[in-house]
Amino acid sequence: MNLFTRLRQFFSPRRDAFMGPADREWRQLIPQDVRRVPGDELGRKRAARSRLPLVLAVFFFVTLGGIVWVSIDDTTAVVGGDGLPRFKTDGFFPAADLQRLVAQGKEGAAKDVAVIKAELEADTQIASADVRRRGDGSLEIILRERKAVAKIASLPGSGPMVVRLVSPEGVQFSGAGYPSEAIRNLPEIIDYRTSGSGDKVTIEGIEVAGPFLLAAQSAYPNQYREWSALSLRDCFGAQEDSPGSNLRVTVRRGSQPADRPVLTEIVFSTANWRNELAILSRLDLDGLLRRPGVTAPAYVLKLSIQNRTSARSVPEPRLVPATPR
Repeated sequence: MNLFTRLRQFFSPRRDAFMGPADREWRQLIPQDVRRVPGDELGRKRAARSRLPLVLAVFFFVTLGGIVWVSIDDTTAVVGGDGLPRFKTDGFFPAADLQRLVAQGKEGAAKDVAVIKAELEADTQIASADVRRRGDGSLEIILRERKAVAKIASLPGSGPMVVRLVSPEGVQFSGAGYPSEAIRNLPEIIDYRTSGSGDKVTIEGIEVAGPFLLAAQSAYPNQYREWSALSLRDCFGAQEDSPGSNLRVTVRRGSQPADRPVLTEIVFSTANWRNELAILSRLDLDGLLRRPGVTAPAYVLKLSIQNRTSARSVPEPRLVPATPR
């Protein structure tokens, strides 16, 4: 072998150690359609660890996408133009009122977010306010409003009658932004006694009446819509187990058929109203009021009556002719 042949072999591309046919590659020698899974436990743990970075990366990008989606949620109501507050609420609080509350004071919207939060929550209609300042300096505000279960009318020292809404906790608020129909359909609390004054006024018995109205509104909306008023005349508040402590509901007459006696009132006991609401939902009131023996023009349904002839008292709903007041 002469010198030129040796030099050509030295500088030519080297073949792999496997001197098989020149037209076969390593991919053709090893099956590529089989994904080998380690058979032992250690091998499976190594395989799981090898996939962990991919899983974490996918989780990170999904979380990041969710944060971005929430930050640009189209349901957020924009107040004004660029740089002005953005807010959304679960109720009816008007954008104009919120903008006025935020802008009050010398600093206006430049105030500290804690101060703005406190000023918003001072309005009794707002149960809580989440206030954040965005990167461009504008505000993002999320309101959670109090739920109205009733209305109450009062006559101040001077001026016309004032109607306010009542939450299940007994907090009274103005109901800013509420449609007139929504306010009109709420039952009115009547025959009530109060203690305190101003925003600190407390309705006696609301600790019983509030949860009662909320349960009826949430679980028995068909019955609740028929109620026009709730009398607290016989509600003894904290003494809810006292005999004769009742919640008296006035039923709307306009929605009742004209060819049968009218149901004017439903009486619940303050101690057992939860069970009595369930009993009311199962009663066929129309059938009861059309029975042959029902001859009075108007009736009161007393759910508070208990049959105590046995060892354990049993609720005994009873229709009683209504007496004119």
